[in-house]
Amino acid sequence: MAFIIKPKPKNNDIRKELNSIKKICANHEALCRSFTKWKADIDENNAQLEILSETMESLRNRHRKIRDQLSRKPVDANTIAELQKEIEHVESQVDIWMKELAEINEARTNLDVEFIRLRSKLQRSMTNIEVANIDFDRIERLHRDTWKNSVFADSIAQRCTHWTG
Repeated sequence: MAFIIKPKPKNNDIRKELNSIKKICANHEALCRSFTKWKADIDENNAQLEILSETMESLRNRHRKIRDQLSRKPVDANTIAELQKEIEHVESQVDIWMKELAEINEARTNLDVEFIRLRSKLQRSMTNIEVANIDFDRIERLHRDTWKNSVFADSIAQRCTHWTG
């Protein structure tokens, strides 16, 4: 009576698969950290936009006050000089505001592109994790089968030794 015992999987193959699974998990963790950083950056960008919105409202109010003062008649030379200074200050702040808005808008565009890239990587990572889970299940089954075969083979060997010995 001949017993057919499956060849044992090589430990190196199993180690390679486990290392591959570990690498997939490490990459996924790094991706999650990247998403966390992206979220913090987007929150900061939103806060900057909120500040710019408040600044814009303040500049509108200052502009409205200047326009109201100019619409009153008569206006003396001192008032005109003060209004000219105020207009220069508002123009300067509007220039700064526009520069900051352009910078924040560029950062937002970059964050949107980063989100698309991260989302794509996350989808790929989730697929890799599902495959790794299948591989891990297969490794576990191989281990279980190897263990059963080993215990079964040892049990038969002991019985054969007992009968022949």
